Amino acid sequence: MGQPIWMRITFAGFFAFIAGIIYLPIMVMVVFSFNSGRYQVMPFRNFTLHWYERVFSDPQYLEGLTNSVTIAGLVSVTATVTAFACAYSLVNARFWGKSAVVLFVLAPLAVPLVLIGISLRLYFVSFGLEPSLELVYIGQTLFVLPLAVLNLRNRIAQIPKSHEEAAWALGASRLRAIVEIVLPSCRFALVATLIITFTFAFDEFVIAYFLTNFEITLPIKIWTTLVTGFDPTINAAGVCVFLFSMVLGVATQVLFMRREAQ
Repeated sequence: MGQPIWMRITFAGFFAFIAGIIYLPIMVMVVFSFNSGRYQVMPFRNFTLHWYERVFSDPQYLEGLTNSVTIAGLVSVTATVTAFACAYSLVNARFWGKSAVVLFVLAPLAVPLVLIGISLRLYFVSFGLEPSLELVYIGQTLFVLPLAVLNLRNRIAQIPKSHEEAAWALGASRLRAIVEIVLPSCRFALVATLIITFTFAFDEFVIAYFLTNFEITLPIKIWTTLVTGFDPTINAAGVCVFLFSMVLGVATQVLFMRREAQ
């Protein structure tokens, strides 16, 4: 028996309300990114692409974009490779206190980013290291690593152990069994992990803010432009970042759906 119509209407209305709260500010940003007026006030003036042209002609925006893409790419590859080795070990190893180790590895997901950023800066400075993009790379890798481990651990745990055991019985080494059995079975999860860690690193602001001085990433450029005086290019830059993140998010979801369909 299906749900009563009043319940379906209630759930649909509640969903629309929550979606409105989440997406209404984004829609306002999208609308004003095409407004020729300098200030975010109605009425809407003429349609323009001027603010997008300024974003893509501003050297600081381009520098921030280049730094963000480079760091996010390195972070995603490093975190995915490291997380695969860690996840495989956590699934297959048998030792006392394994549950505590798993909890310890995943615990950073529950720690506020501000605390992570402050602690990393204090830690690196204590060794005499100056804040730089290299430290941002290390910090963001540590930030997304637990998420990557969680995703890959769930997938590896679904692979029947008998597949590897059969490979061992036929003379394959453990490394060859991993390369020819486990990795192909995790291909969608690996690509999805690469995309989702890239997205998190690309959008990350707090750690980058604490671990840099004069070098900028795109979120830092948007933040400094906002606090030093409103500039309509912020709307255009925000729309570009939102669309880019949405494309990556949809691609990740498609890969997850294909993995579930296997």
